[in-house]
Amino acid sequence: MKLSRLIENLYQQVFIGIVVQQKSVQVNVQLFKGSKFLKEYSKIFVIEDSTPTIELNEYLKNYMDESPYFYISVLNDCSTQGALPTCSMHEAENFDDLGSSVTLCNDNRWMVYSDKTELNRLQKRFSFTGIDFIFSPFLLLSNFFKDKIDGVTSILVLIQEDYLSISIFAQGKLLYAKYICVVHKIEDDSLSGDLEESTDESLSFALDNDDSLSINLDDLDSLDEFESLDELDNLQDLDSLDDLDDIEDFEESLDEAVEESEVALEEAKAEHGTRSDNFGKEYKHFQLIQVALNEFYNDTKYNNQFVEEAYIADSTDSGHELIKFLEEELFLTAFKRNINLEKELVKMSIQEANL
Repeated sequence: MKLSRLIENLYQQVFIGIVVQQKSVQVNVQLFKGSKFLKEYSKIFVIEDSTPTIELNEYLKNYMDESPYFYISVLNDCSTQGALPTCSMHEAENFDDLGSSVTLCNDNRWMVYSDKTELNRLQKRFSFTGIDFIFSPFLLLSNFFKDKIDGVTSILVLIQEDYLSISIFAQGKLLYAKYICVVHKIEDDSLSGDLEESTDESLSFALDNDDSLSINLDDLDSLDEFESLDELDNLQDLDSLDDLDDIEDFEESLDEAVEESEVALEEAKAEHGTRSDNFGKEYKHFQLIQVALNEFYNDTKYNNQFVEEAYIADSTDSGHELIKFLEEELFLTAFKRNINLEKELVKMSIQEANL
């Protein structure tokens, strides 16, 4: 055993996983002595605008003071992030301009990236404690479903309160990825009604593709310059789009998703007798997944194989309507697993630290 490892084993190792939402921060702390698990603590903090509070910083500092060996990992929430089905920077140019991004190749097969400026902002938000690892939600998602991505062509979806991470894999190869920021306020009307009511309070697409595997360490173009806003009646829930060559095609894709899903929405509401917020969220998630699938199928730059299965990693403990929509409307074989993101971050940081 190396001397450094021997000395390290004399102390506790503190692993802290942090997941930031717009209005809350979830924290998981795990203590180890060598490779032996000791204790675990979890807590949720209310925040504003994804900004850590004094209370949160003091909570983290208390655990950091317990040992000189502590590791803080954060799930990347940068709007401009993604994943590409190549590790070649030359080939990546066919998908996106990565000149202002940090990139990292995963398993010599696919690349995750994130905007440098936004990563710097993320680090500044945690300047009080520092960050050891910034993990991509796409890497987390592929790890969580690592027993599924080597099979048939499947869509993987990570559901958070404010974000969706969508990727498509076949035989272990990434084909497509999309990171979406979703404003989670759902009105008591159907999503199609919401689409006509508010530009600012519904959907925000970060149409880049992924983040960073683990990084030891702008926003998307707005729609305010379109000449014919009359053509965007059903796109008013899209705050921003990036790297979209044909906005009309994407609009049509979203229109079709609304039209095809509204019947299912009304039938399901009639069946269950509910207009709950959770139901509305699941319907919105279904629609976003449908739009992503339409883009995957219709864009020639993707290897658009037929998607057979859907795997949902749900951190919000929602119901089963999303699975029903996917199976009945998109004819996918769909499965859902609940996920504790903070604990998954701790697992990943333990692997990175070679504990």
